[in-house]
Amino acid sequence: MIVRGGTGIGRAFKHYVLRNWPLVLTVLVVSRAIPWVAEYTDVLQTDVFSATAIGLLATVVGIFIVFRFNEAYQRWWEARILWGALVNESRSFSREVNTLLSTERTPEIGPAEVIEALQRELVYRHLAYCNALRLSLRGQDDWDQLAPFLSAAELNELKSYANKPTQLNRTQGERLARSLGADTPQQLVMMRFDAVLGRLYDIQGGCERIKNTAFPDQVRFISRALVWLGAIAVPVAFLGTDHEIRVMEVLAVVVISLSFMVVEQLGAALKNPFENAPNDTPMTALCRTIEIDLRQQLGETKTPPPIEPTAGVLM
Repeated sequence: MIVRGGTGIGRAFKHYVLRNWPLVLTVLVVSRAIPWVAEYTDVLQTDVFSATAIGLLATVVGIFIVFRFNEAYQRWWEARILWGALVNESRSFSREVNTLLSTERTPEIGPAEVIEALQRELVYRHLAYCNALRLSLRGQDDWDQLAPFLSAAELNELKSYANKPTQLNRTQGERLARSLGADTPQQLVMMRFDAVLGRLYDIQGGCERIKNTAFPDQVRFISRALVWLGAIAVPVAFLGTDHEIRVMEVLAVVVISLSFMVVEQLGAALKNPFENAPNDTPMTALCRTIEIDLRQQLGETKTPPPIEPTAGVLM
């Protein structure tokens, strides 16, 4: 995610001007051809190429592109909400692990050192779950990143499953079920944990829905086609009535055409928030935030530092 101050003149020029050099070149060529066309034919004097007609076209293009941008932004914002919920649920899970599993409330689990080992196992497996969800959504298969949180045997077994986060959450439930007894107080504790694990599945399912639901390709094609049509039509409306081409008019036409293209490309960048791109959800930083919070709840004092933005981008 590009943080505040991350978008400067250099980045904007690189991503929105140099990247769109075909559009700029097309606008310049059309602008240069207009005087020649106007000198040898009166086709540009018809109402079809009037400023009013081109203005209506630009309005239609603008409405369509803004609609697409809003739909893409909603996907991006929903992804951020889901990961914010994951942060909160992670803190709640760790709090319940550290308060409900204790020698006072669940003495049947064992002595204090056994309960502490169980607490650490559950919290660390949850950290593995968060990082596995991050890797899965980004389509990465570097599962050795989970080694600090899982035993070697569990990690090797996990690699054989198609959906690693689902298996980790299931293992949490099985581990809790084995540790807690069948008495009513213990089952009430299990119900609390089961509710949290269920909400984690809801968050995971929401993220997977965004990841696996492709943005309609027709919308992408039509919006891009309309932008190019507008880029060709706008110079005609601005420059078609005059045989003399002025530099400021050409620059104005380029800026207007680029504005449509930039908004369209921003929508394209936001529609898939889990692709490890600069505008995506900063899942690496959020996983590190969760790790710091949960390890400190365990009483650990040595925790890794937060992830800082690199060149204005927080991953």
